[in-house]
Amino acid sequence: MGAWSHGPFDNDDAVDFMMELENAPSWETVRAIFDAVLAHDSYIELPEGARAYAAAALITVATGKSDVSAQDIYMTVDAMGPPPDGLVAVAKRALRQITRGDSEIRELYLDSGSYNEWLDTVAEVDKALAV
Repeated sequence: MGAWSHGPFDNDDAVDFMMELENAPSWETVRAIFDAVLAHDSYIELPEGARAYAAAALITVATGKSDVSAQDIYMTVDAMGPPPDGLVAVAKRALRQITRGDSEIRELYLDSGSYNEWLDTVAEVDKALAV
């Protein structure tokens, strides 16, 4: 994984996801990422897990419950408007899936030595999603 920290936007998969959204802003794209994670009964690959983590954090930015310094995130959120009803609940379920289930992102952070920091950051995103 090309990651430089444990934050939701601090890896290559998240950057790719945000670039896709910047080119075609849509909450349907975000929903599809969560649906892909939730459709797994078994192992979740890294790109799906990293994108779901970033997508959940994006919702917290869109709802004003967190801030991120990257200007392109705000431009994307402005273009998308507010998240549709029900998306927060789906995001929370996807976060649980990548942190408690069998996921490559979880394994990589376990192996990296920054697992607790990653879990703390995921918990902050989850808390910011609280309605």
